[in-house]
Amino acid sequence: MEMRSKLRPLTSTRLVMLFSLCLVLFYNLATWHALVGLTQLQGIKAGAFYLSFGLFLWAAITLLLTPFSFRPTLKPVLSLVAPGSAAAAYFMNTYGISIDTTMMQNVLETNPGEAQDLLSGKLFMYLGLLGVLPTALIWLIPVTYRRVLPGLINKLLVCAGCVVVIVACVGTFYSTYAPIFRDEDKLTHFINPTNYLYAIGKLTKQTLAIKQTVTVQTVGADAALGAQARQRPKKSLMIFVVGETARADHFSLNGYARDTNPELKQQDILNFTQVSSCGTSTAVSVPCMFSKFPRTEYSDKKGKTYEGLLDMLQRAGLKVLWLDNNSDCKGACLRVPHSDIPKNQPSPFCDGQNCLDESLLVGLQAYIDSLQDNAIIVLHSDGSHGPEYYERYPQTLERFTPVCHTNQLGSCTSDELKNVYDNTILYTDHFLAQTIELLKRNQDKVDTSMIYVSDHGESLGESGIYLHAAPYAIAPTAQTHVPMVMWFGHSTLQDASIDRNCLLAKQNQADLSHDYLFHSVLGLLGVNSTEYQPALDIFHSCRRG
Repeated sequence: MEMRSKLRPLTSTRLVMLFSLCLVLFYNLATWHALVGLTQLQGIKAGAFYLSFGLFLWAAITLLLTPFSFRPTLKPVLSLVAPGSAAAAYFMNTYGISIDTTMMQNVLETNPGEAQDLLSGKLFMYLGLLGVLPTALIWLIPVTYRRVLPGLINKLLVCAGCVVVIVACVGTFYSTYAPIFRDEDKLTHFINPTNYLYAIGKLTKQTLAIKQTVTVQTVGADAALGAQARQRPKKSLMIFVVGETARADHFSLNGYARDTNPELKQQDILNFTQVSSCGTSTAVSVPCMFSKFPRTEYSDKKGKTYEGLLDMLQRAGLKVLWLDNNSDCKGACLRVPHSDIPKNQPSPFCDGQNCLDESLLVGLQAYIDSLQDNAIIVLHSDGSHGPEYYERYPQTLERFTPVCHTNQLGSCTSDELKNVYDNTILYTDHFLAQTIELLKRNQDKVDTSMIYVSDHGESLGESGIYLHAAPYAIAPTAQTHVPMVMWFGHSTLQDASIDRNCLLAKQNQADLSHDYLFHSVLGLLGVNSTEYQPALDIFHSCRRG
């Protein structure tokens, strides 16, 4: 109380203006960094523009917060904005990310294990200095409020003044502002706090719209095994491995200098070198790759309100199983049998908190032995999930050293980061080889196949960007160019009347993407439906007859 009595009282509008100024100066370093990269101004003109942008940002944030500067809402709202903006500033400054609706969806769908991986002393420092401390001061500072009518007039005048400042700043440097804001992904997704507040509002609107849709739309009601599939001498068994955060240019199969695929290169695989992802995050790419909609037509609402590939396969009579060693299936497996790998199971691949991907194979032979029908097993791997890459592989496969042993990726050298990431790719190579060996042991009794494709790639500090989930329009190739590998049992392609040499010729096809997966799986497994599009089936043009 003694400290409170020593603080000068502020009017509610002045507190908002002061808080907005702090946001501009201390919470928007990523915005200023992005702005410098977008402008080519020099000398006095550059200084004048940056001053105008600071005033523009201050006026815009003040305009946003002034409607909440009444007694019941002022301090509670500012108390929410301060820690939220502190967290946003930390992740943007530390990992070079921007914040949009997809990024906020990732945040809201992050499981406790993934969240724990992101905790650090630096994060708590940000939350303390830019979150807790400002919040404490907000509650300690005495605030004076005008009566209702005078207060309302005052706030209207402040808002009008902010609009005048914004118009003056933009008008003075219109030729510089216009191209910057025309491509919003390059700047507005960095502006704190409007980036995450807008994303939360948009995501909330989308979620409410989805909840108003009572039923999930049926996809492929006519799905059924075709005559050729029914006449095959053996049942089919496909293992579809959903990779995590693997970038194609770190696969030695694709020309990477390091031998990150020593085991796969010993297998008789097909390696597709030019595959693009549907999104840059698990929340988008995983449901999209199992959706009938191509990337340009896909949306989160469609992903949640339409059935997907696994629903169709189950309707056609296939046994479907989803096993998860990642966060979850993001809705792709909700209506088929699915289970998570328990982190505390007695297994050489689990330590109580994390499981290596080989845990997905434990007990799988017994399940295969029980199958009487055609089947698909989806393995959702943990792959190269960051930022704690060093937890994704066993020490026996730590071939590239020294490695980055922290989630503060910016504090690691480029070599340490590349080494630890490449070790995760090396383990993915081992895990896929083990999956193939499992299928080999069953290829005499069933037609076996494996399809592996990563959900998205990863940035490793190039241009100061780490992790993934960049807006697709400006995402670096490292986040969208993904590996895809296929393997087939000795009689699988023959029984499906598919020419292997024809598939070999497609390995460097330039336009392949996640869009092909839905139709290619239907085609390989022999499922007929009006939803099937032969042009998006990798196997169709290679089918004899």
